[in-house]
Amino acid sequence: MSRGGYVRCPQCGASNRAGEPACFQCQGALAAPGAPACRAAHGVALEMQSLQDAWRWRFHVGVLILAAWLAYPYFTRPAHFGLLDYAILPFHEAGHLVLMPFAPRFLVAAGGTLAQLGLPLGFAVYFFWKRREPFSACVALLWLFASMQNMGIYMKDARFLLLPLFGADPLEGHDWNYLFGQMRLLHRSVEIGAFFQGLGRLGMAGVLAGMLGLVVRGRPQPPPGA
Repeated sequence: MSRGGYVRCPQCGASNRAGEPACFQCQGALAAPGAPACRAAHGVALEMQSLQDAWRWRFHVGVLILAAWLAYPYFTRPAHFGLLDYAILPFHEAGHLVLMPFAPRFLVAAGGTLAQLGLPLGFAVYFFWKRREPFSACVALLWLFASMQNMGIYMKDARFLLLPLFGADPLEGHDWNYLFGQMRLLHRSVEIGAFFQGLGRLGMAGVLAGMLGLVVRGRPQPPPGA
């Protein structure tokens, strides 16, 4: 405690001039004026940070449950086109349109798939390396592997042309029918598509496991003294 221009040493009780760093008698550290207020402010800050961490953790739990619900059909149906695929469709078509004015036809045909996979991959890299948010990066990776499964289904259809295409005649606008034809791989389209569809499923399973691990490891702890 302090009185006037003096501060009482908390260890030995001797009076010291205010502003002295140590007690002249026992050499113990003297509490600076306003230290109790600083400690109180620090405690409030810790409590607010703990509350913020708790709400962030609850949000991550909700996102994990939603992600598992969205991913489930990809493991139970041979050909699933869901919300994640609808979300990537505009970017797939934009990949064609951006390259169409100047790129050769082969690259224009591949542009849809490049955008379909490149966009979520870019988000994953951004969140992991730039923002240091691995959970957000996992969400982008889940989108990437869902898009890879969609690509695998599209590849498997290259020989049969059964899938309805967005604003295009399957005989003229099927990307992988043209791409595999140019690469002399049309006879292997089913095997190649099945490989990427399986890789997408494996990737989604790994990402969901990683998200679960981050949620378990990131469970908020009560602030010190709580």
